[in-house]
Amino acid sequence: MRKEQLLQAAKEIIDSGEKPSARRLADETGFRHRDVHGLLNTLEKDGEVESYTEEVLGRRLRRVSLIRQE
Repeated sequence: MRKEQLLQAAKEIIDSGEKPSARRLADETGFRHRDVHGLLNTLEKDGEVESYTEEVLGRRLRRVSLIRQE
């Protein structure tokens, strides 16, 4: 259930033309930051998302991209 909520929030952010980060997903869903990281790890193992780190204004962000199934 929570995985699906997180995945849906990531899809909505991407569809609006922005890059989702773990921090943004936590804000959007109301989940704790460490819960979001754990859910992202699970979604990566399931092959639903990929994540990478990016440094923005001196802060390291965990960015998320979807693996679209055709």
